[in-house]
Amino acid sequence: MLHDVSPARWDGCLRVLSELRRCASQAGVTLPLTLLVVPRMHGDAALPRRYLRWLHGMADAGHELVLHGLTHRDEGPPLRGLRDYLLRRHYTAGEGEFAALSHPQATERLLQGRAWAQAHGLAMDGFVAPAWLLSPPGLQAVVDAGFRHTCTLTEVIALPQRQALPAPSLVFSTRAAWRRGLSLAWNRLLARRARAAPLLRLELHPSDGDHRAVVRCWTGLLQDALHTRTPLRLAEAARLAQRMAD
Repeated sequence: MLHDVSPARWDGCLRVLSELRRCASQAGVTLPLTLLVVPRMHGDAALPRRYLRWLHGMADAGHELVLHGLTHRDEGPPLRGLRDYLLRRHYTAGEGEFAALSHPQATERLLQGRAWAQAHGLAMDGFVAPAWLLSPPGLQAVVDAGFRHTCTLTEVIALPQRQALPAPSLVFSTRAAWRRGLSLAWNRLLARRARAAPLLRLELHPSDGDHRAVVRCWTGLLQDALHTRTPLRLAEAARLAQRMAD
């Protein structure tokens, strides 16, 4: 999955997509993608025509578009305690938009996001909270809004019955050199430990194309996975979760 798809981060998205296409070409496979779209990244409502045409082109090519919050900015209630601080400020740098929202607050943002997608002719049946931080009332709002699937950092979840399938995520943190170094070591270890997992997710962000060591790591992990695994979009992974729960 490619996170934070928005005009403000489009250049980074294109760099990551270029590397993904190269990996797919070398492996001789088709690589369907799930693009996590943010309508108003950090409040910026600009929507260049070229970007909108590109989104439609990606959907027409078979890639899945998923709503990824409304603004990707945590504007929820004040922090409560150390755990809140670590999750909402340290872990995600204030971008966990749905981390602490009430059901009405989450519903309002979800409805605005759905209205934006419908106004521009974009089908989005799934929702993924920024940084995977989703309060319990927020998850209920996602169900009530009619989304068909979502995920956490460690699971894919089919809705509305909430059938969950373990799906460890390879995800990189690039905000600082020490974070990048830890990410490289951790993701290599996690990929080895997850060889028997039914699903293994590669979760990429636009900045993951900006650092050569990070690019070498995730492209290598992807190429290894493509030898033994079948690429799936999030919707297909959610259907797998439903089948395995039945």
